[in-house]
This record gives sequence, C-alpha cells and structure tokens, in this order.
Amino acid sequence: MALAVPGAGAQAPASGGDELLAKARQTYAEQGAQAALPEFEAALAAFRAAGNGRGEAITIGLMGNCYKRLGDYERARQMLEQALAMKQKLGDRAEEGRTLSHLGLLFWEMGDYPKATERLEQSIEIARKIGDRQLEGASANNLGLVNDEQGDYESSLKNYRHALELHRAAGFERGESDALGNIGGVSLLLGRYREALEYYQQSLAMGERNDLKPSMVQDLGNIGFCYLGMGRLEEAQAQFERALEMARKAGMKKEEAELHKGLGSGLVGLGRFNAALEEYAKALRVYEAAGLKREWVEGLSDRGAVFLMLGDLLSAEHDFTTASELARSIGHARGVTANLLALGDLEAKRSRHERAAALYRDVLERSRASGNQDLLATSYLRLTQALRQQGDTKNAMASAKAALEVARNQSAAPTESEALLLLADLLRRQGQLEPSLERLSEAEKVAGTIGNPELNWQVQYGRGQTLEALGREEEAIAAYRRAVEIIESVHAQLQEDRYRSGYLQDKSQVYVALIRLLLKQGHSGDAFFFAEKLRAQGRLAPLEGGAAPETSQRELELRLRIRRLRQAIEEETAKGSQFRQRAAAVFSAELQAAQREYQNLLDDLRRGQRSGPVAVAREDQIRQSLPADAALLEYVVTRDAVLIFVLTRERLRTTSTKLPVEELEARIELFRDLLGRRKGGQWRAPAESLRQSLIDPVEAGGGLEGYRSLYLVPHGVLHYLPFAALARATDSGARFLVEDYDIQYLPSASAWATGAGAQAVDGRLLAMAPAQARLAFATREVEDIRASFPGQARALVGRRATEGSFKRLAGDYGIIHLATHGFFNKINPMFSGVQLEPDAVEDGRLEVHEILGLRLHAGLVTLSACETALGSGYFSEVPAGDDFVGLTEAFLEAGTTSVLATLWQVNDRSTSQFMTDFYQHLPAKGGAALAAVQRRMLASPGRYRHPYYWAPFVLVGANRDIQGGIPAEKAPGRP
Repeated sequence: MALAVPGAGAQAPASGGDELLAKARQTYAEQGAQAALPEFEAALAAFRAAGNGRGEAITIGLMGNCYKRLGDYERARQMLEQALAMKQKLGDRAEEGRTLSHLGLLFWEMGDYPKATERLEQSIEIARKIGDRQLEGASANNLGLVNDEQGDYESSLKNYRHALELHRAAGFERGESDALGNIGGVSLLLGRYREALEYYQQSLAMGERNDLKPSMVQDLGNIGFCYLGMGRLEEAQAQFERALEMARKAGMKKEEAELHKGLGSGLVGLGRFNAALEEYAKALRVYEAAGLKREWVEGLSDRGAVFLMLGDLLSAEHDFTTASELARSIGHARGVTANLLALGDLEAKRSRHERAAALYRDVLERSRASGNQDLLATSYLRLTQALRQQGDTKNAMASAKAALEVARNQSAAPTESEALLLLADLLRRQGQLEPSLERLSEAEKVAGTIGNPELNWQVQYGRGQTLEALGREEEAIAAYRRAVEIIESVHAQLQEDRYRSGYLQDKSQVYVALIRLLLKQGHSGDAFFFAEKLRAQGRLAPLEGGAAPETSQRELELRLRIRRLRQAIEEETAKGSQFRQRAAAVFSAELQAAQREYQNLLDDLRRGQRSGPVAVAREDQIRQSLPADAALLEYVVTRDAVLIFVLTRERLRTTSTKLPVEELEARIELFRDLLGRRKGGQWRAPAESLRQSLIDPVEAGGGLEGYRSLYLVPHGVLHYLPFAALARATDSGARFLVEDYDIQYLPSASAWATGAGAQAVDGRLLAMAPAQARLAFATREVEDIRASFPGQARALVGRRATEGSFKRLAGDYGIIHLATHGFFNKINPMFSGVQLEPDAVEDGRLEVHEILGLRLHAGLVTLSACETALGSGYFSEVPAGDDFVGLTEAFLEAGTTSVLATLWQVNDRSTSQFMTDFYQHLPAKGGAALAAVQRRMLASPGRYRHPYYWAPFVLVGANRDIQGGIPAEKAPGRP
C-alpha cells in the first residue's frame, strides 16, 4: 500500500533553514529516510539558531517520519507528538492537520487502528475547514489504509477514489500516484491481480517520471505480488530483487522486510523451501523488532504454510495460532480469516476432515462478506478437499467448479491449476476418465506457465491414476516416473534433518502407485528399485567431517533455558494445585518455543554437513552380498494390499497379500495389546492371522526352504510388529517365527549391501546404567555384561553414567550398551531420547537431535530400555513416515551399524537376564545371537516364556559379525 505524505509540496518557512529543508525533502522523496535524516538535522539546527519555531516544528515532524520509515516507532511517536504540540501552540491549523495525518499513519503501521482512525479523521476535519485539498486527499488516502486492515474495503475504496479526485484537481501528481497504488492494493487484496497490476504500473510510471524512489520501491514490490498471484514467478522475482536493491540504498526497513517476504513466496512457488524460510525469517525479524503487528501476522501465516507443506506441524501450528491471536488483538479482519483457513489446513493434515470443513465454511462466509476473491477461491478449494475426504463427491464437485470460476475471473493461475486438479480427481472417482484427462491437460498447461513443482508432480500423479484406470499402463508408469523425478528434485534441496521425511508424507503414495503398477507389468526389478528409493528419500547420510561443530554461546544458553524450564515444570506439577497446573502449562509452552528455537539453531549449524541422500544399491549387488542361507523380505504397504519382495542370492521374486491398511493396523494394535496382558493365549489368533498374511505367501511352495536367516525391511505400521512372535498352529501348540529363522530388521535392503557392517566390528564395550533411571537390576545387568568382555569393557553406573561421558567416549567403542529408560516427545519427536545422568554442561537427556549430530563407529548399540525402537508414529497423530526421528534410526544415521532395541515397555528383571545371555552369544551374527536368546527364553519354564518378555527385542541394521564376548553356545536348530 502507498501512504500519502501530507503537505509534501508545501513551502518552507522563510528563514535561514529554507534551502536546507527543501534539499532534505527532495532527498527524502528521491533516496529515502536514511539519506535524508542528516539533512533534516542540519535544517533543524539552522531553524533553532534563527529562532524559527515554525520551521523547527515542521522539521521535527519530518524527522519523525524518517524514524517511522527506519522502523524506530517509539522515537517517531515522540517527535511527531512534540511537533504537534508546537504547531498547536503556534495556531498553525494546516501544519497541525499534516502532523495529525502523520500520526495516523504511524499508529496504522503499529496496528493501533482506533488511534489511527481518530488522528486521521481529525486531520480531514481541519483540512475541510481551511480548504486544503492536498491535505484532505492525503488524509483520506491514509484513512483508506486503516479501512483495508479492518476488512472494510468498501470504505477504503471510497476514500482512495476521493483522494484521487482531490489530488488530480490540485495537480499533485505524487498524491495521485499514492491513490492509484492504493486502489491497486485493494484489487490485490481481493485477488484481482490483472486489475491491480494496471493501477500499480500507472503509479510506477509517475514515480519514475518524478524519480520518487520510496514510491517506486512500493510499486515494484506490489507488481511482484501481482505476478506471484498470476503464477508468473520469474517476473515476480525480478521485480522483488530490483525493489530490494532500491530499498536497501534508501534505508526503507519495512519495505525491505515486505520484499523479503515476497521473495520467500516466490521461492516457495519454485520449490526452494530452505531459501524461502530464510527470506521469511529476515522479514519476521524486522516486523517483530519494529512492532509491525499487521505485517507480523501476515509473515507468520506465510511461513506457517511452508512448515505445513514440509510436514513440520508443530511449527506450523505455532505460527498460525500466534498470527491468529495477534490479528484478533489488533482487529485485523483479513488476518483472522487467513489464519482460520490455515488452521483448517492443519486439521486436514491431521485427517480431522470435519473440523477442517467447518473452518473452511467459516472462511467462505467471511470472504463472501468482505469481497476477498483470493481467500474465497482458496476456501472453495480447501472445502472441496475436505468434502472429497468425507465422500461427499456431489458437493465437492460444486465447490471445485466455484473455485475454478473465481480463479479464472481473477487470472489466478496457481488457484486455477489446483481447481482443475481437484475436478480431474473427482471425475476419475466417478468413472468419467476421458473428461478427467481433459481437465488434467488444462491443469498441466496452466501449471507449465508457473513452474511450480508442487502442482507439476500432482498433475503427473493424477495423469498416472487416470491412465491406469483406462488400462493405458505404460503411459501411466511414465507419468508416475515423471512425478517421482519432480518430487526428488525438490527433496534434494532440503537441508534440514526434520524436513526431509516430513516433505514426503503425502508423496509416498506416488512411489507406492508406481511400484504396484510396475509389479503388475512384470517389471519386478524396477519395482524393487523404487521401493528402495522410497526408503532412501526418508533417510539421512551421516554427518561429514571429523569432530562436530564447536558449541556456540547461543546453543549453551538455549540448553540452559530448556533445562530450567523442565525443572520448573516438574516443580509446578509436583505442587499439585490447579493454579500450579496452569503455571506448568505456561512453562510447557515456553519449553516448546525454546526447543523449536534450539532445533532451528542446530539446523543452521549442520546445514551442508551431510553428504546427501542415502545410496540405493542395485538388486544384483544386494543379492550377491546375501549369505547363501539368508532371504531378504522387503514390504510395501498399499491402501488395499501388502506387496512383498523376496531376495535371495539366486533371484528376486515377488508376492502379495490382500489386506486393507486399516485392517492391518487394527490387527497389529490388537496383537500388541493382547501381548501386553502377559497372561493367557488370546494373542494367538492375531499372531496366526498376521503370519498367514505376511509370511505364508513367501513360504508357499517351499519358498523359504533351506534358508536360516530372514532380513526384514518393514514399511509403515509394520515397523511396530514383533515378527519373531508371529505364530503358526501345530499339534504341540503355537510355533513362532523365531523358532524357524534368525530374524534381523533392516532400514533398507541397500543398507545391507552398502553399510559399514561388511567387516567385523571392534569388540570393546562401553556400558552405562544411570541412577536416574531407577531400574533395580540395571547395575547388575551392566556388571554381568562387562564380565563377558574381560579387559575390553568400560562400565559407568549410577552418577558416573553422565550424558557428557557418553558424548565424549561413545565414538571410541565398537559396542555400546545403555541400560536406562527411553522417553518420547509426541509434540516434537526430535526431543525424544534416553535418560542418562546430568553433569555441569549436559542435562542428562540424550535426545534424538543430539544423537544425529554424533560421529559413532559402533557395530552395535543396545538400548536396554522401554519402547526404544518406536519412531514418532505409533498409533498417534504424528505421522509414522517420520521414521528418522526414532531413536533406532537416529543411532543408525549417526554411524552405528546396528541397534538392539525394544518395541514396548520391558520388564526390568527379565531384561537384565536377556541382555546377559545375548552378550554371551557373541561373537555371532547379530540376528543369530538374538534368536538364540529368544529361543532359550521360549523354552524356559515359568512366566518368561510368554512372548511379552522376549518378543519386543529387535535387531535393526546391517551388522554381520560382532567380535568380543565369550564364545557362543550352539544355537538350537530348526526341526
């Protein structure tokens, strides 16, 4: 929006400062506040020396405007109020009116709309009484700015047009330029991009003709926003960059921030998310520091949308909620509406489609009432998506058509493309396949003019689905492949750990569709390759280089703050009263904010330190690396079936089982719950049904005959299934899978072929059992395990088992054993971890984000704790696709070859015995050692033979042989 400068053309008072003031005004108009401020100070000194009070008052007021431009709002307010008092004392009504108008603008920028309105109406009243058209036009223009922010576009247009009429009558071209720009601004806010562009171009031409650089900066930025709305991203970027250069030279802080935000939006459209977040951060720092509440609202909303796209729901919710509360506090109607829409998107991401639809309908009504076409079209789109998820195809179709109509009327290419995509999908679901393809072709044409990768992969995926339904399967495969290429080109640019898998959460469906169709066509090798690529995209390569980056002062400060907040929460919770619970809630909110800031800092420190995506091995390379007696089973869970790749040294074959994903999840949850009861045999029915679905198809026809070891690569909910406890009924009772095979889990098949586990591992042991875990048998467990490593073990128990010791020593040991508790943070899984002892620097919580920053060289890490194999997604709202934030994945990505962990809370006494037995079976293949102990417990008398006690232990990773320990007893064979 262009704000009008009241009285910019007025004559200076007759005194010695006349020429200095005139020059300062010219500098301000042409170069901006930073260049003009020293000249205004020189004029002020001259007026004071000459005793010219009127000149002094005018100059102080203009200096206040400079400080406003530079973002120093408190100093600007003081100077403007000082100037107002001086002018009122002088009885200069014209100057009084100008200063009131400037104060109105200041309060507008600060988000204090009632004060802004009061000052501007006072200025208009004075202007009318003294017949000053220029002043009246400027104040009417500025009152329109306030109307805009309150969503009263009818009043703002009325004021802008009145201002335009007054300025044209007075021959004041700069005021005319401001009014034209602001009329364009209303069109921009309402999503009328072509109309807005015409107004801004007229305004820009006037600014260029008069060399008014501040005005030109605003117009160039707004033209950039018009191009963004029309999908012309490269042209938008060019306008923003030109405007940014001018703004920096002129010291226009607010405008520079707005341009950074605009650049961020353009970069999002190009799929360059890291760069976009950097631009948003630059803008938000300026808004917050300067108290620009309205702009802060909009910047938070825009950044939250990027977090949502990347799957960082916690950060998105924080930004949307903060923006919504701030918008309500200042009466910013458009900000309230935009954040209701954003919160609807968040609910949709969490699959709460009814809640999302209710929010979208609210936004729809608000947008209709305000005439905001941009939000109207977007709310139609989002409502379409929610209705589609609820199965309401008829109303979804009507909503999509309405979105398309609005988008086309406003030349909003991104929105038009989204609407066409939704219509194509709805037509496909109704069996109208050729019309669906026609809509996709239209969407592809529009998306092609934008260059937005998010739209382009969706077009290709939709085309693949429709072509597949038409039986044109080779064409469908080609479309799916193009979609994957686009997704991976964006994914490769993501540098932050927490975004890499989050970005893929709603895109794994593309890989699954391609894999399924390749298998149908008999291209099993290609299908397996893409199954591996799907897994590789969600993983991280280890950090490169030697030592981790040195700890910064800011990092230490945040760690200390997080520790103090945790202590405060514990203290307040222990006090028990309702008042104290409220205090704990406040501390919890502060803790989440501190954790988020700490994670951002770590992302910055690690950026560029990872070597890139995890390598994908060739099928023949994987098969050749397998032992002769081993079979590798890789699973892919689809909507209605489980696909299974079976690799042996001799060949690759595939099979599948019909099993809807909802039923699979229900069976696994039931199985785990029944095992948790520890008594009785109710678990047998789900154990047998799951084996029939997941193992029997592979064993059919002797498919696993002669194979001793199974390497399992799970997918989705299968990560949480204790395969060892899957059973088949025999005459003598249930026979478990672990009785037939040695079982080991892998994060991917490629991990076996390319992992560091191809060679034997150093057998020296580091074992730790902290006192804080309060596990009665943990110390004994560590001491018994150390006895299995004579002269090769270091044990730290009680208060000596500190987090600092772990970080200092862990990189030097081949085997690491932690007998302690795991803890999980469902809100921010990067802060899940294991409990150790605090020390002078560390808080005793070894968290996922810290593990990811370590350089480990261990062949085995044993997490003798509770639920340490779980990622972030087990039966929770946090997506299971975020596997890398699980403790197991964190240790693997830090350089460990394999991890022994647990799938549920384990018994302290039985775990102690289990671990001692496990290490006594080394050296051996990891899977064989684990299976030997599980078979021994299964064969033992008493309660520990129940699968609850031995089935949760899983070995994950590619390690083959672990040296150290005493010679293993011969494991029992399979009958």
